[in-house]
Amino acid sequence: MARSDRILVGPGRPYDIILVCAVVAVAALLPVYMPSSPLAWFFGFAAVFFCPGYAIVSALLPGRVEVLARTFVQHQERTQAITMLERSAIAIGLSATTVALASTIMTRGLVELNALSVSLTLIGITFAASAVAVRRRSKLPPGDQFIIAYRPPERRPFARKEAAVAALIIVAVMGLGVVASTGLMSVPSGLPYSEFEVAGADGRLDHLPSTLSAGQVATVQITAANHLGRAADYTLIISLSDSMSATPFDPSAPVSLSPGAGRSTTFTLDDEGSVQRGLSFSISSPGQWTVFLRLVDAGGSEVMTLWMPITVT
Repeated sequence: MARSDRILVGPGRPYDIILVCAVVAVAALLPVYMPSSPLAWFFGFAAVFFCPGYAIVSALLPGRVEVLARTFVQHQERTQAITMLERSAIAIGLSATTVALASTIMTRGLVELNALSVSLTLIGITFAASAVAVRRRSKLPPGDQFIIAYRPPERRPFARKEAAVAALIIVAVMGLGVVASTGLMSVPSGLPYSEFEVAGADGRLDHLPSTLSAGQVATVQITAANHLGRAADYTLIISLSDSMSATPFDPSAPVSLSPGAGRSTTFTLDDEGSVQRGLSFSISSPGQWTVFLRLVDAGGSEVMTLWMPITVT
């Protein structure tokens, strides 16, 4: 190495290991504080497809020259220098394989596969491999340790043609960055809609009431959400017939249902607002009944209907 070369990574300078650990840590924090930022996607991509593999490669190959195989002649070995390009290629493959394997194990029921568990897994793998890499590098002689050095050019960095090509590449990368940022920051397209769900009193769908005695009070949990792009007034109708006619009732008290007109209550939801509330009712007449639940947008843009078959003894 020439005297003018400046060592960026070398003995006692594990800056590359520190960098990959920092990228993984930032990738885990950015979705919490900046969930819609393109930076979250950039750091997340690097944390998944490069950093864990680079840390593992650094732990497995801590030196500049690695032993590939032993020959049959005693004390003789074949060695090969591992370049930065080769390390990077191996790192990408190892990262994809490691993350896929870890995700497969996690989906077997050990832990829930979500952003938090994936972030903790990436941090654990990267930091553990980095600690091994730093330890193994420190035990190598200074001349054998992995080094990244900057060598000043002996002429102008770019000739005229080379500068033109570099400018085109920079413009293309900037253009792709703008397009990608615009796409990531744009609001997903889609038709406006509302959500309407009914479940048992404990929030479980399989706990919906199916058998009641006459006059017995049953409770269900109603969930509604507004994705219309505007604030909206809703009317909730509960009845024993397929009819839209209804008279108002107080949702805080049980409502008694009987054949004929249904009962209704109204509420307002802001855009992207939601409400979850309990609704209690009873049926006075024995028989086989179907309880209809309807959510009607006051603007008349949509009517959503749910129903529950109930046997009253």
